[in-house]
Amino acid sequence: MDSPKKSACAAADLTDDLIVEILSRLPAKSIFRFKCVYWHWYGLITNPERRKKIPQTLSGFFYPSDRWTPEDPVRILPDFVDIVGDEEPFSDPSLTFMASYRSIVPKICCNGLLFCFCWKVSPRDECDHVVCNPATDKWVVLPDSGDESIALKYHFVFDPAMSPHFQVFQITDADENYGYIGDVNIYSSETGAWSCRGNGWRDELQLVDRGGVFLNGMLHLLTYDSKILAVDTKGKTWRTIPLLEPMTVSCFCRGPLAFIGQSQGRLYYINMRVSDTSKLSVWILEDYDSGEWIFKYNISTAQIFGEKNLMFERDYALIAIHPESNLIFFVCRCKDMLISYDMDRGKVCVSNLKEHLYHRPFLPYLPYVPFLKDSLLL
Repeated sequence: MDSPKKSACAAADLTDDLIVEILSRLPAKSIFRFKCVYWHWYGLITNPERRKKIPQTLSGFFYPSDRWTPEDPVRILPDFVDIVGDEEPFSDPSLTFMASYRSIVPKICCNGLLFCFCWKVSPRDECDHVVCNPATDKWVVLPDSGDESIALKYHFVFDPAMSPHFQVFQITDADENYGYIGDVNIYSSETGAWSCRGNGWRDELQLVDRGGVFLNGMLHLLTYDSKILAVDTKGKTWRTIPLLEPMTVSCFCRGPLAFIGQSQGRLYYINMRVSDTSKLSVWILEDYDSGEWIFKYNISTAQIFGEKNLMFERDYALIAIHPESNLIFFVCRCKDMLISYDMDRGKVCVSNLKEHLYHRPFLPYLPYVPFLKDSLLL
């Protein structure tokens, strides 16, 4: 067996290009660890040009920040909460490279690209839907869908491991002011056009306003009647994933007291317990094809927040699951904190937030994994 000294000497003989090629084939979680192993590897991984070839991990959260002035009291621009402590892969979280907009509201972040509502400098009452890459200063304005119905929700999906193209879903209101799903319009960057796909789920369904999950080439959405809907990027495959009875805890005003996310290639569902509001239950869709759910964890919110009787979506919100580990992130209104919780080790880490949450609804904190490659699509 080779000694550690011989192995180290062998590694030292590798060229930088070969080391970067090896690192590019490893998962982002391993890359993050290797930055701390050897100073030369740290230099290669953080080099602006070489790091474009290396997988990135969750680096923080974009969120909308009030930047009001006497001339513009409703101005909003993106800001960023860093959780890694590394050099940010973008020059300015306010996205100043989009200078033709006075207000930029980040709505959805998916694998490094941001979908935003952008209000023009002139005319001030006009808004564009924009997809941008904060790491490369590239952006594209989407054309209007041409559908005059009220848009209930927009959802944005992008996975460079599957395709260089992104899609935007516009879900319209079937009955004005009732909020039931009508037609689903899909924009594809591959065609540069919208297509109307109707409603393949058919039932009268209302969506919960807690974002969507892109997994296995499908967009997943949570409904008020505790179902998970799924549709592929072309609007050809439509699916409804049923939940188990212990997973269906809901509130009349806020709908299901639950969160859906994805990590390590699996769909997660986290809900408040009906018999004990200080507990959260974590479920994983173990078999995606058959829809088999398994119970994974119990989480004590009293342990995380240091207080009892806190309510999901009233006092705190669950905002993300780490894509490569069993780490979940919360924001707490009463303490203006961003909290991470390691479900395997029961470890809690706390960071202070810049924005005060006490007198306002929870901000959408959007998990950001840098996408450093230049894209011809943008």
